[in-house]
Amino acid sequence: MKWNVEKSKKEDCRAIVEFITKTWNQTYRGIVNDEFLDNLEKTEEKRYINAMNSFDKRSNMQYIIKKDNKIIAYLKLSKIKNDEYKESIELQSLYVLKEYQKTGIGKELIQKAFNEAKKAGYKKMIIGCLEENKSNGFYKKMGGKFIKKREFNLPNQTLYENVYEYNL
Repeated sequence: MKWNVEKSKKEDCRAIVEFITKTWNQTYRGIVNDEFLDNLEKTEEKRYINAMNSFDKRSNMQYIIKKDNKIIAYLKLSKIKNDEYKESIELQSLYVLKEYQKTGIGKELIQKAFNEAKKAGYKKMIIGCLEENKSNGFYKKMGGKFIKKREFNLPNQTLYENVYEYNL
């Protein structure tokens, strides 16, 4: 099935924040501490205001897929401020609602990420995936080469991510 991937707009910020809360709870329950996940809904208004204030349509590299006017998948690319990955961009977020996983949406979004990163002049893309996240297999299957582990810090919890690199 072909999905319509569209660039997010400022007016999508609230829906994106709510979508992230839902997918984090679906994906990370049992991995990330419950207190953090339970707090996501309580912080939605603050995260929405931050998203609105920081939204810049010129540098926006966020993409969504909607079905029945609801977001079912989200992708965000971010410039890396770390010199370790000078020629790289980071696939910061790739979330798909549980009921739409294994439908080809993730594959379509990662292809979108590759294409947008190349267009922006990047040579490589990295992504960090929590060690216990089942998506590690997906990132390997899509050609990601494991390059290292890195800390992922949350309030009251330190987790580890597997970092994968893609040559574009």
